[in-house]
Amino acid sequence: MLRLSWALALAFTVAVLVGILIVTRDLSITSDTFKRGVAEAEILETTTDDALAGAAQLPPASQSLRDGLPDVVAVTNSMAAAEESLGALGNQLRALGTALSAADAPLGATIGSIQTATEQTNGATTPAGNIAHTLGEAESKAQSLSALLDQTLVLGQTIDTKLRIAFLLPKFGN
Repeated sequence: MLRLSWALALAFTVAVLVGILIVTRDLSITSDTFKRGVAEAEILETTTDDALAGAAQLPPASQSLRDGLPDVVAVTNSMAAAEESLGALGNQLRALGTALSAADAPLGATIGSIQTATEQTNGATTPAGNIAHTLGEAESKAQSLSALLDQTLVLGQTIDTKLRIAFLLPKFGN
């Protein structure tokens, strides 16, 4: 009987220890769950406070929207006017494009004429250089001739003076 009572006491002790372990484990899980619940409640409280603060901003925001509505309408009207202006500008650009397309052929012909004139001018460069060289030589000769003509003029004036004096003087001898 003693063995039976010891076995029962031991079984009872093991059962109590297992029960305590189960209760401790359940209390730990319950404690963690409670802590998570408290953390979630704090987050919920912060979110609620933020939502209430945001809700307090709704009337001024609504008033700002009402006050800004005329500006929005004015901007919309300005955008419509700008769209019309852009349409008119587009039409003018199309007309300009047509005019430029029409001017393209005459412009091409003008460019061709300019190129031809440039080629002819380039071809005339050598003869013009020869003419310039010849004119330079002629100028040098004219300057030399000018000096000779000046000397001739001086000699002619000297001879004229001497002849005038000679006509005035009587003749001596035969």
